[in-house]
Amino acid sequence: MIAIDFATDFAARPIAEPDTGLDQLLAQLERSQTTLALANSRRGMVHQPACEAIAETLEVTAAHPRLLPVGTLDPRRYVGWEDDLRACIDGGCVAYRFFPGRQNWTPRIRLFEKMAAAIAETGRPIIVDLNGPGAGAAREWMWPLAELAHRLGFPLVLNEVSYGYLGELITVMHDYPEVHAVIRWLCLADMLELMHAEGLTSRLLYGTNAPQYSVTALRNQVLMAEIPEEAKAAILAGNALRLLGLDPAKLPVPPLTIKPEADLPTRPIIDMHAHVGGFPLPQPNDLAEQTTVPRMSERCNIELTIVSHYNAINYDMRQGNAQTQRLLDRHPTLRGYVVCDPRDLAGSVEQMERYFKDPRFVGVKLYCPFGGNMATYRMQALLDEVARFGRPTLIHMDEGGSPYGGVRQACQRNPDLVIVKAHGDDAEGARQVLDLPNVYFEFCSSGIQPGRIRRAMDILGPERILFGTDQQLFAPWFEYGAYLDAFTNEREAELVLRENPRRIYRL
Repeated sequence: MIAIDFATDFAARPIAEPDTGLDQLLAQLERSQTTLALANSRRGMVHQPACEAIAETLEVTAAHPRLLPVGTLDPRRYVGWEDDLRACIDGGCVAYRFFPGRQNWTPRIRLFEKMAAAIAETGRPIIVDLNGPGAGAAREWMWPLAELAHRLGFPLVLNEVSYGYLGELITVMHDYPEVHAVIRWLCLADMLELMHAEGLTSRLLYGTNAPQYSVTALRNQVLMAEIPEEAKAAILAGNALRLLGLDPAKLPVPPLTIKPEADLPTRPIIDMHAHVGGFPLPQPNDLAEQTTVPRMSERCNIELTIVSHYNAINYDMRQGNAQTQRLLDRHPTLRGYVVCDPRDLAGSVEQMERYFKDPRFVGVKLYCPFGGNMATYRMQALLDEVARFGRPTLIHMDEGGSPYGGVRQACQRNPDLVIVKAHGDDAEGARQVLDLPNVYFEFCSSGIQPGRIRRAMDILGPERILFGTDQQLFAPWFEYGAYLDAFTNEREAELVLRENPRRIYRL
């Protein structure tokens, strides 16, 4: 099998965060044996004139034959857009990419329609990214975009479609054969299996959005999917070849054969951030007391998985914790978090007293977006109670403001209280807790980035990094791939994947 990456970008003069440099992109593609990658300059994604972005894309891709140029037009500019399109055509652009979310415009505007009509005459696909600060309406953009593609007759490729929009995406793809989707952000566990069952894998495209995101993570996602080998080959390259009109026997560069096996742990590891209980997403196999976590963990060589119950997090703390215990009874490879809620301090203490009698419960889970900012009085009071029990606490990202002020207060009062910040942070966040040895990071995310893991590890040291996956939301091999990309030696992997969780959770 070969791999063709349908969505990458580069910055000729990158900043350190995130890792967007051309050298980073080329290194990732070489390491992963990617045959071809569609690429555009990041100038076209931000506030730069389109003509300059196109020129940089054409210059760089001409020097690197494994990169295929992608034109980036911007309706905000207006002036000279037809000349920009002509430059793309003359330069051999194989597709055209738009960024309405990042650039705060809607694809419902008339100028975009005129641009799409002109591109349609070339027969080239149009890629539309649905992420960015202006993408709150992205779920509602899919249908109008599909209607436009159908009316004008061009292939539409939706990129950076949130997994939360998967239900609408499936519906739109069923109704409009012109619609294709890049799979990077469609990273739910069992997503590819669902799309195959829906008969849609012939319109899925392997696109990593490297170098910012992990190539290994997405490669693992495809290779571990329980779908036919021919469907995997189609996603990795076949669909792209057909869409671009490329003859696999006459590629512009020699094809590179990828290894057909996913990169998985050779020895058992520990996942300290997982969930049981169903999410409101197209994952029909997970319900309150029915979970796919043990089977996924087994497939990824995870010997112990520490779980919290989603029902306990956002609806019924007592019922959810009881459901966790019943799942622990059925699955010996699971360990549990006691979910606590600062809005119910007495109830939280009662839950810890009850469940910490069971040695299979090894920590506390606090979900700050529901429970409140880390610096609130009630959250501080709860952390003092947690410290009394001497168990580590996993906190979710705090959406009500930076968590570090509250984390600092609690840790300074309770120097033995271990706090693990879920979903990690970049270098600046790591610097804020550098002097707090009882604060750790783990990095599970739909947008997991090896660069963030690496930068935080360089500051905190591998002794303060943990491996988590957010199962059953995401598959463990997807998250593991990004960690693997971040490690520089076996000792780091040993600490993060095995020794640190055993020490912290007393496993």
